[in-house]
Amino acid sequence: MLPGVGSVRPWADPGVIELNRLPMRVPSTAFPTAAEARKNAQVDNGDASPWRRSLNGKWNFRLFDNPDSIPANAVIKPPSKSWTRVTVPGNWTMQDTGDLPQYTNVQMPFDGPPPSLPDKNPTGVYRRPFKVPASWDGRQIVLHIGGAESTHILYINGRWVGYGTDSRLASEYDITDFVERGDNDIAVVVSKWSAQSYVEDQDQWWMGGLHREVFIEARGATHIDNVICDAAYNHVEGSGRLDVTAMVGGFTAPTAGWKVKTRIESLNGKQLAKPIAGKVPHAYYVPMRFFGHKVEASFSLADIEPWSAESPRRYRVICELIDPDGQVVEAHAQVIGFRSTVISGNELLINGQPAWIFGVNRHDHHPTRGKAVTLDDMRADLLAMRRHNITAVRCSHYPNDPRLLDLCDEIGLYVIDEANLEAHQYNTSLCNDPAWRTTWVARASRMVERDRNHASIIMWSLGNEAGYGRNHDAQAGWVRHADPSRPLHYEPASFHDGWLDGGRHASDVVCPMYPTHEDTAAYNGDRPFIMCEYSHAMGNSNGSIADYWDTITSTPGLQGGFIWEWKDHGLLATLPSGKKGYAYGGQFGELIHDGNFVADGLMSADLTPHPAIQEVEWVYRPVTVEKKGTKLSIANRRSFTDLSDLVARWELNIGGLVT
Repeated sequence: MLPGVGSVRPWADPGVIELNRLPMRVPSTAFPTAAEARKNAQVDNGDASPWRRSLNGKWNFRLFDNPDSIPANAVIKPPSKSWTRVTVPGNWTMQDTGDLPQYTNVQMPFDGPPPSLPDKNPTGVYRRPFKVPASWDGRQIVLHIGGAESTHILYINGRWVGYGTDSRLASEYDITDFVERGDNDIAVVVSKWSAQSYVEDQDQWWMGGLHREVFIEARGATHIDNVICDAAYNHVEGSGRLDVTAMVGGFTAPTAGWKVKTRIESLNGKQLAKPIAGKVPHAYYVPMRFFGHKVEASFSLADIEPWSAESPRRYRVICELIDPDGQVVEAHAQVIGFRSTVISGNELLINGQPAWIFGVNRHDHHPTRGKAVTLDDMRADLLAMRRHNITAVRCSHYPNDPRLLDLCDEIGLYVIDEANLEAHQYNTSLCNDPAWRTTWVARASRMVERDRNHASIIMWSLGNEAGYGRNHDAQAGWVRHADPSRPLHYEPASFHDGWLDGGRHASDVVCPMYPTHEDTAAYNGDRPFIMCEYSHAMGNSNGSIADYWDTITSTPGLQGGFIWEWKDHGLLATLPSGKKGYAYGGQFGELIHDGNFVADGLMSADLTPHPAIQEVEWVYRPVTVEKKGTKLSIANRRSFTDLSDLVARWELNIGGLVT
């Protein structure tokens, strides 16, 4: 039995979402100086800090039939030579461990009812050593697990530390009291199935394992724990307002004299306003007067350049923590953009202008690594989208790897960030079940807390295909209070209760799946109409996309949508024929599956374009040219930029020959 939690069995209880897990925070790594923070304020930079160590690489691994069958020695004693080696980040289902991927769309991969679990529940134990340098003495040591499918239990040096859920968001744990200077041991127990699997029933492969990065950080005994940046844009005045909240934490509460200095600058280091220094509140013992160890700084900025997908202008925020002796003890940097997203009538306005949503749905997927995607993988996806005139991406159906959002900020794509919540087989029951209410709220709130600083995110989505009920209203209430600057998106809210008035509390837009051309043209509601899924890209598909856009561009309130989907989820494998190829459901010997429905992308799994992408590129073009008599009429379909960055070329083709 697993030490600490074996008799409790949290993986079987939908109401237990975490044990000893730290609160979610904006991803931010401390550096000793502002100069170092500035230099590394870019994607995938954290390992440059002297206070961070990556634990990615080869781990010892052993697979068990279920978590109840794991002996205590598996997490206490050193692993034997019989253990195998796997790569982290990675899915064990892609690394010859004996457990294989399984694809389902609607149906669960095992019998219910919720929250019951099958006897066969593959559970992996990951083990590896790590070192804590002497220079980290006196600091708070934190372990970061970027993503584990489905739930995980953490042990340090054989002692139980904590438990976490949500396969697509990070979990962090304070391991200060569990580690020693020098050599240490970590064990992570990952269960493939759990009660939480019932709300991770998305149209994708079921995998297993530690599929995102793992690292340890040494945070100061007193440190900046979070940096929240609310950047607003006033399109009438062309000005920006920035409200920065630096939250100070650690195991030593700040005393009198601690300060945070905040500055805003361009990416080339030009200061935009005078830095603001604020004292860290420390009198926590004063009744009714203490609001937390947080320092707020507000900047009003005239003539700011806004962020948009057409012109992704970004800026840098730097926060320095200063001790009572006046010494800078650490610095954090966040890259932000000034943007507004509001709904006016039946239009979604970005920076005061209606914008077309030339979108696709995207999963984290790689043909040989499964859910473990690299920075280069994500950049390749997004650049290929932009080459085909795609300007928006829906993170279907969970928060993607956080580095994807950094890239969307940089390259320029509008994002709908979606909570990892889909109860497809039990679509209309769990959404009203109080046993799952904590899960509902946590999956949206933790997403917002992680991603709120990104200019690219224009809407929050409460999830996908999970009915509509009281749990959604609780979820929506939290998000609206925490971040009123972005509208909410949730397709089933209007699906179940109607496009005109359905689910207004949970969705500010009508965002249907696969509406007909006729129904799309007939829409006359007072909310924006943006299809969350349309033009299913399976087989010989997407041919009617031009008809959709003829309707969209000629009907007020219709603003586009997201094609299902970006690329196939094929997995490179030896097929039943004996040849190498891209496998789909049923080709790994699984009995419960949904066949080749997972191969429904505009691109192949390796980003080879399918023919339909040419139609999408044409329909999503930023400029239209129409012959009118002897003249050409050129129309700009972009909202914020003129055509000066484009070059027009033409040719006269007669009978197949260019003359």
